[in-house]
Amino acid sequence: MKTFSVYNIVHKMIGSVHPVGDSAIDKERFINLVCQSDLLELLFQEIHEVYDQNKNSHEESCRRCAEKARDTLKEIIDFYSDKIQ
Repeated sequence: MKTFSVYNIVHKMIGSVHPVGDSAIDKERFINLVCQSDLLELLFQEIHEVYDQNKNSHEESCRRCAEKARDTLKEIIDFYSDKIQ
């Protein structure tokens, strides 16, 4: 039995987002890109919620999750901030 990563499952569900220069194909790829962008936005919002709701928790396990969420968001921001103009 073949196992799939979360990425592979999402990629199969959404489809390719890379345009190829053919209007008919690229129309579908654009829709796929919008779907993928919407998913990313929801995932980032959820990660931010984990940080925001747990950053001042008295529970170590909650603060640990908040720190991971914060670090993940910072890494993404730092990595892409100089690549997007």
